[in-house]
Amino acid sequence: MKTTRNSIMVLLSLMLSIFTAAALSAHDDPDPNMHGKPAVHWSEWRGCTALIAGRKTTIDGSILFAKSEDDSPDDIDFLWYIPRKRHAPGSVVKLQNGGSIPQVDETYAYFWDQCPGTPFSNNIINEWGVSLGSNACPSREDPVEEVAARGDILDGGLAFQLRIILAERSKTAREAVEAAAELLDTYGYNASGRCLHIVGPESAWQLQMVRGKQYVARRVRDDEVAIVANTYSIREVDPDDRDNFVCSPRLIEYAVERGWYDPEGGEPFDFAKAYANPLSYDHIGNTDRHWDMARLLDEDFPITWQEARTGIMPGSVKPDRKLSVQDLMAIFRDHFEGTVLDSTDNYNISPHRTSVRPICCDASHRTTVIQQRKWMPPEIGTVLWRALEPSCLSGYVPWYLGVTRIPSAFQMAPFRADTTHLDRVDFHFDMPPGTWSLGLDSSGDLFKLMGNLIDGDYGETIYTARRVWDEFEAETFDLQPVIEKTAMKLYKKDKALALEYLTLYSNALACKSLDTARELIRALPETAGTLTAYGTYLFDAAEYDSAIGRFEAALEHTPGYPDAVSGLEWAKVQKSIENGPVSVPASTLEGYAGAYGPRHFELRDGSLYYKREGQKEFRLIPIDETTFALDGYTKFRLHFVPDCPGGVEKVQGIYFDGRVDESYRDSTDR
Repeated sequence: MKTTRNSIMVLLSLMLSIFTAAALSAHDDPDPNMHGKPAVHWSEWRGCTALIAGRKTTIDGSILFAKSEDDSPDDIDFLWYIPRKRHAPGSVVKLQNGGSIPQVDETYAYFWDQCPGTPFSNNIINEWGVSLGSNACPSREDPVEEVAARGDILDGGLAFQLRIILAERSKTAREAVEAAAELLDTYGYNASGRCLHIVGPESAWQLQMVRGKQYVARRVRDDEVAIVANTYSIREVDPDDRDNFVCSPRLIEYAVERGWYDPEGGEPFDFAKAYANPLSYDHIGNTDRHWDMARLLDEDFPITWQEARTGIMPGSVKPDRKLSVQDLMAIFRDHFEGTVLDSTDNYNISPHRTSVRPICCDASHRTTVIQQRKWMPPEIGTVLWRALEPSCLSGYVPWYLGVTRIPSAFQMAPFRADTTHLDRVDFHFDMPPGTWSLGLDSSGDLFKLMGNLIDGDYGETIYTARRVWDEFEAETFDLQPVIEKTAMKLYKKDKALALEYLTLYSNALACKSLDTARELIRALPETAGTLTAYGTYLFDAAEYDSAIGRFEAALEHTPGYPDAVSGLEWAKVQKSIENGPVSVPASTLEGYAGAYGPRHFELRDGSLYYKREGQKEFRLIPIDETTFALDGYTKFRLHFVPDCPGGVEKVQGIYFDGRVDESYRDSTDR
């Protein structure tokens, strides 16, 4: 016993030395200062993709849960371990939209994969292995004010906090589903619609919610793979089958009352068809991804991509083979390769910049594959395989549920979630300006730069990147059986030592991934695309002189390179703003004030302020008399377009990537 323990301590010391060396090798770099992000229109909406594989569909009998977070290329992630907590009598949980609910005496520990400022892009896994992540699924329900007025939303309803509440109180996925139903029956759901995936070692569920108090939860069968791409996927519903469904009391009756389902029409009740917003039900950005997952799971999948675009895709597929963790990783790296929807011309165009929306896209800032094995303690049997940035550009790092510490590079936030005195809502939605960009000692910034460089010249760089990350992942999979065998032996004799062993192992691999990213950055060639990508990173970091230098170098390499031309102009404008903004008469600014659809402008204290519905407010900085930058967000501008009588007809939103949208002035403000 003494010899075994000494051997293990030697191994722990070795892993600790790897961890320390990796942490100390981080180099200094400018500390960017990027703030929050403006809203995204429906036409630019980038939703997430999810897949749950039942235990009979996998090689080892595990339940596998894969999900991408596809909000914006500018988003960033922090990984937190939140310990168990006891709460004083009378404590409450503050809800995002103004209400509160009673707190329980003790809450369970959990991992929080946090994407600051986003209401729904946060993955949670509690100490029992219950994992929660979601997909936006817009419904056809009324606006929140109308739903609240008729009493179907109480105290602002549930939104951001729901998954955290469930993780803090549930030992199994089924318990979480039952708890969610009780909460929804009381408080209602605030957002338009969502699929909340609730996956534990014992079972997996999909809870599909509608604004207000309508919902259905369906258990993922052991012999199927459930797939979702931002529209409801639950089709047939059997409210009497309590083993496999949990439904709101009036689910079908309410759909009939609203005219969304006709029981006399001869067709069975179809939840997705009845409740989905028609804009998402057959939107090609959803149906194409849904179809792509299905055909990757079953080579003989009978529905064509053209047929899928009519909205007939099933919510699950029977795969043609047993699936591994690596299979799911490959699916979430797919861009329609080998199909007619692949328009990359052998990667001469980045697959993230084509007219079709692939599973792996430029907006992916995190992808996870969660491995759930009920025959082991959850600290060992539940593994979070986590990749930052689009996963085709990156590598998956395994984090065991038994990990109790996380390297600082992966949680380099301005202040900490596990020690803050702030409420979760206040902490998450009021993060300081430095949150979104912290320099290359931060995993978020480091992987963002690496990903941008690879994507800047995809065809020239992707094979080098994949060779590096494939080797990294192959080593981790080769080590997995040995690590887990040792961890199980330790767990039976000394649980604390087993958790320390897993913590040091996961931490060492995580820090090795940082060094791998740095080495890859140095190995990539300097092309117009990679130089422009580096210039864009420096632009985000507010290092405008350095950004100008990179953009100019890109233009020397390839004269007229469009992205470099645009980037150079934006960098020069931002530099000129720092040297002193243009002065615009107050009378002119006053003429811009008013409502333009969802965009609102107000003149205060000599400055024009901009707020989009549901988003934070920004002070505007004049570039010229009609064009303005946002104080705190450099990749978006606003341009006021005059009409004939001398007033203002509309305002244009101008994006760094070249997109332009328009909002017309409300007639009452003309």
